[in-house]
Amino acid sequence: MHVAGVEVRRGPRTVLSDVDFRLLEGEVVALEGPNGSGKTTLLESCAGILPLTSGSVTWRDGQAEVIVRDSEGRRNEPPPMGLTLQSDGMCGEETVEERLLLSLTVSGRGQNAGAVSQMLSEWGLEHRRADRVSHLSGGQRRRLAVLCGLAPAALSADSMVVLLDEPSEGLDDAGRELLSGWLRALAGAGHGVVLATHDAGIARCADRMVRVGDGHLEESPRGPARASLPSYQIQAS
Repeated sequence: MHVAGVEVRRGPRTVLSDVDFRLLEGEVVALEGPNGSGKTTLLESCAGILPLTSGSVTWRDGQAEVIVRDSEGRRNEPPPMGLTLQSDGMCGEETVEERLLLSLTVSGRGQNAGAVSQMLSEWGLEHRRADRVSHLSGGQRRRLAVLCGLAPAALSADSMVVLLDEPSEGLDDAGRELLSGWLRALAGAGHGVVLATHDAGIARCADRMVRVGDGHLEESPRGPARASLPSYQIQAS
């Protein structure tokens, strides 16, 4: 994925200015910065959600380069991806199982009932699979939202982009440990992950740290932090 010369405005305010950013296969990039610094804006721009004042967002789909969005009005659906935003966007009337299956279908992964059962079990949601999302606790709902963002890549043999906005927010210690394991496993399988986080434990999974502030990005190598962590095997993969 390549973000080139991107500027994004929200009303009169320029949130991102002439931003350049690349995500490589098998890489975890953590976005850091204070609230309101533009981390969410960058993630939503990467997903093609926001209009761009200038620049372009390009994804690789196999051997082809796909312009997901640019400032000239060109717009295409991004290749299959995983996405979890701070606002989960889940309908309270759908069941836990329906929501996870929908995330797999929308991302182009298709429906795999066996894998769905394994993932729900691993995330402690198997016993709630037939319950409506509106009946979940806040922590359970966040677990489901994060799982829906991670699951498409977990079932994909092809490299996929995963975008996560504050994924550990609302998770308990066990949930954060599970998230950390999945991030390591997905990167090890060749998927690229960009996540916004204030969680130092989750940031340890990153290969690079990117600070967002005043409309610009400041990148720094993260070093062997992820390599020093134990490997993790996703049950459904």
